[in-house]
Order: sequence, then structure tokens, then C-alpha cells
Amino acid sequence: MNPALTGDWQLNWYCVRAKPRAENAAAQSIKAIQGVDVFFPKTISQRKKNAASPQALFPGYLFARFDPILNMRSVHFAHGVAYILRRNLKPDPVDSGIIKELRIATTVDGLLEIPDRPHHVGSEVTIIEGLFQGGNGMVTRLIPARERVKVLLEFLGRPTEIEIDENSLDFPKVHPMRVS
Repeated sequence: MNPALTGDWQLNWYCVRAKPRAENAAAQSIKAIQGVDVFFPKTISQRKKNAASPQALFPGYLFARFDPILNMRSVHFAHGVAYILRRNLKPDPVDSGIIKELRIATTVDGLLEIPDRPHHVGSEVTIIEGLFQGGNGMVTRLIPARERVKVLLEFLGRPTEIEIDENSLDFPKVHPMRVS
């Protein structure tokens, strides 16, 4: 039975909403509270060169494990926290099985590597470095032996095909929570 409904409080995982762009600050400030655990899963691309920084798996949200009687106020007023998700004015526990599965899928640091989709002719790509950085184009040819790709993009008002190192391209990602 759900402890939030019975009033039988105990140590549970709860979903915490962070203030805009403050997930990291919220995670750090909650982690500093004695008796509270934090789990902030993040994603990172498997392409080492393109992985600028990890992104939140659930933007704006993180998980905290605490006893609401002892730590509710401390967690709620921690730096970067907007609120704790509730149902009927009581914090709503997250099923520990969900947290367990997320922890199994992530590294010790809470990172989940997201594979790039296998790129193929016709893939939409974004150029992330070099002269054409920020440009969008379409793959017209793969050159696997040299790890290069031919991309068709608009340059000076007309379609132009360029050959570029595949590490200079950002291919579409497959989000791990997406059901295909």
C-alpha cells in the first residue's frame, strides 16, 4: 500500500522539481542534507568528441530518498528546488523498482550513454565544428574507410555538397526512454 495514503512514513524515493536550469544546484544542495540520498540521472552521447556536457535525462527533475517527517522541509527549501511532487498535499513516493532500473541502466555517476542512430544516406545532421558550424544538412554519401561523410547543405544560396569528418557532425540521438 502507498505510504503517502496510509500516513505510514518511511524512507522513500521522491521526485523533486528543480527551478529552471538549477538541477545541478538542487542536486548538490540536497546531497548536503544529512540522511538524504540524491539520484540525478543524466545522458551523454557515446561519441566522445561530441559529448560536450551531460544533459538531464528528465529535464527539471531529480530524485531524492528521504524520510518526509525528518527532511521534508530541508529538501523543499534547498537551493535550486522548486517543489516536491505531491498527491493530495502529501509527497508521492516513486516506486523503488523504477529507481533501481534507472540505476542499473546508468553508470556510478548516474550517466546513461545514448547511442547515436546508425547514420545513413538521407539522415539530417547538424555541423558542430569547423567552417560550417551550426549548419544543417543531409547525408548524401558515407565514406566509412576514412570516417568521413558527404553532406548536402545550402551555402551562399545554393545546395552544396561537402565532405566532412563524421566527428564534426551531430547525428540524431535515440532517447533511451522513447518507445519505438
